Amino acid sequence: MKKFTLWLCAILVVFFALIGFRYGHLLTKDEGTIRLVAAISILDSTSRDFVKFDETIFVTRYVSENSGESRYDVIKKVLSDLGWTYKTQEGAALFFQKDKDIIFVETKLFTGNYFLWDVPMEASEK
Repeated sequence: MKKFTLWLCAILVVFFALIGFRYGHLLTKDEGTIRLVAAISILDSTSRDFVKFDETIFVTRYVSENSGESRYDVIKKVLSDLGWTYKTQEGAALFFQKDKDIIFVETKLFTGNYFLWDVPMEASEK
């Protein structure tokens, strides 16, 4: 019984050490929450293009992998599916239009591998 407990503890220590080495640096960022780390681990382990990790009364927050020049294509596709038309990019903001309404999606590079994007609640309400 002691041998089993010792092996179980050793396996758990190794498991948490590996998780810490892989995702520990993310916890020191501004948005260092467990939800964000969980969303990034989902991105790493699946073929999804984005994962929702937070929602406020103003925006829904997503995380995606930074694929270089085409990283904003996932945002354009999501908003296009909601009926919005991409207009332009100014800095880190992407502007979309639907009828006479205009919204912008704010983006922020989180690490070299991931970026965050905030979709206003108005995007899915109309």
